[in-house]
Amino acid sequence: MTALTGFLASSVMAQKGSSFIGVEGGVSFPTGNWGKSAFISSTNGYASSPAGFAGTGGFGGVSGAWFFNRHFGIGGLFRYGTYHTKDINTLSAGYQDSFDVDQVATSSTSYKMWSLMPGLYYQQKIWGRLSVTARALAGITHTQTPKVSVDVTDSDIDDGTFVQQSASKTAFGFDGGVGLSYAVLSFLSVNLRGDYFYSKPNFTIQNSERSNAAGRLIDSYNQPLAGVNLSLGVAYVFGNK
Repeated sequence: MTALTGFLASSVMAQKGSSFIGVEGGVSFPTGNWGKSAFISSTNGYASSPAGFAGTGGFGGVSGAWFFNRHFGIGGLFRYGTYHTKDINTLSAGYQDSFDVDQVATSSTSYKMWSLMPGLYYQQKIWGRLSVTARALAGITHTQTPKVSVDVTDSDIDDGTFVQQSASKTAFGFDGGVGLSYAVLSFLSVNLRGDYFYSKPNFTIQNSERSNAAGRLIDSYNQPLAGVNLSLGVAYVFGNK
C-alpha cells in the first residue's frame, strides 16, 4: 500500500503533460447502412431495406483531459450533432412504385445525437509547439430518429398522409481518434482531429395513419450508427507543459 501511494504521488509530482479543456466542432460523415439511401424495388426487399438515409451532419462538443504523467491522461467528451435525411426523392419514388399511385411527396426531420464518453488520452510532442493527441473513449450515446411524413395522391385525389414517427434510444457507444495540437500561446492551443464513432441502438418505431403495408414499412431499426468526424477546436491549456 505504501509503495502504491508513493507511485501515485510521484506520478502527480512528475506531471509533464499539457492538461486542457476546450470546445470543438466540425462535420460528420455517416458510414455503413446508416449512411446508405440506394433504392431497392419492392420485389427485391425495399420494405426491409437497412438503409438509414442519414446525410452529412454537423456537431459541436466540449472535451478535456488531465494528464497524470508525461504522456497519459484521463478525460472525457460531450458532443451533440444532427444529420439531415438525404435523398428524400428516392424515398418518394419507392413509395410511389410500391403503392402504384400518381404522386408521393415525402418530408423529414433530422437525426439528432448526443454522446457522453470518458476515457484515456495519450499525448506526444513531435516538433516545437506541435503535438499529437490520441484518445479512446466509451460511454453512452442517445439518438433520435427523424419523423418522416409521406403524402400520397392518386388521380388528383389526396389519399392522405401517413407518418413514420420519431423514436429515441440510449445505447453504449465508443469513440477513438487522433489529432494535432498547436500551442498558439502558452495557455491556448488550436486542435485538428479525426475520430471514428460507433453505437448500435435498437429502435422501436411507430407508424400512424397507414392503411396498408406496401412499400417501406419500418417498425424497428437495429443497425450500427457509425461514422467519421472531422473537427477543429480551441483549448485552454494548464498544468505542466
